[in-house]
Amino acid sequence: MKTKKEWKQEYKSMKFRSGIFQIINKQTNRIYLQTSSDLDRAYNSDLFQLKAGLHLNKALQNDWNKLGPEMFEFLPYDELEIKDTATPTQIRRDLKEFLEMHLTELKNKNQLLY
Repeated sequence: MKTKKEWKQEYKSMKFRSGIFQIINKQTNRIYLQTSSDLDRAYNSDLFQLKAGLHLNKALQNDWNKLGPEMFEFLPYDELEIKDTATPTQIRRDLKEFLEMHLTELKNKNQLLY
């Protein structure tokens, strides 16, 4: 049986897909982008906030309240390749820059954003 220390070490050595996920308003095609260090579980926090009426993006929350959850889709947007030597601080910084790059790109294409 593994010790608590072994479980912790095993968890720390796990690799998660990091990047950007999107919440798409299927009625207006408006997009909300957010970073995540675990794309496979990315939507859980935002979904909880939206259901509870506590999402930080008020425009997204208002649309969610008006249209209902069936009018929204949660999907990965782009994955960031993380180096094995990257620290959590470096990963957060890289994700922030990655998000800013994509937001600028979408704004230049006149994409409706939250």
